[in-house]
Amino acid sequence: MTEPVLLIDKIQTITQKHFLLSPMKKFLYLLLVLPFLGLISSCSDDKDLPNVTLQLDYKGGTLQDNVLYVVQGQTLQITALRAIPAEGTKNATITSAAYFWNGLPLGRTSIMPFAIDINTTDMELGNYTLTVDANVLQVDKEAGFAIAQFPIVIVADEGQEPGEGSDTGSEGSGTITPDTKISQNER
Repeated sequence: MTEPVLLIDKIQTITQKHFLLSPMKKFLYLLLVLPFLGLISSCSDDKDLPNVTLQLDYKGGTLQDNVLYVVQGQTLQITALRAIPAEGTKNATITSAAYFWNGLPLGRTSIMPFAIDINTTDMELGNYTLTVDANVLQVDKEAGFAIAQFPIVIVADEGQEPGEGSDTGSEGSGTITPDTKISQNER
């Protein structure tokens, strides 16, 4: 039986013989790898991100001056979310959307039309921000994230909502097109 020390010495000797390459072999391996490195480094670092605006359809509030007013206790429904391509660009679609209420996660959906219901019963009166983060794909563009925010005010009763006619309280509906920022990274 051989001693463990001798076995370790043999392993070290074999390892050194097989992993020590002559300078010429190293040079040849480098020449073989260089074309592949050229392919990787020739990729553009410029990101061609989607050029879209998010558009939301809602029910249960009144929109005035880009602020959505909702009566406390009513449910604000975002009934649809769409990616509207900028003029002169190709079609775009949303793959998933996440909603945040004052920065806190409210919900996430991957099911078109990316709807969500927001119950305002337990919310205090005051100002809030609804943020929408959507994964956006556009023809001939890289994948991107569209981020849109808009203010919401929870009011005590319909008398505190702006506007007149049938566009008050839970009967109000419409479309919001908030300013949209496009990023290559999610929020």
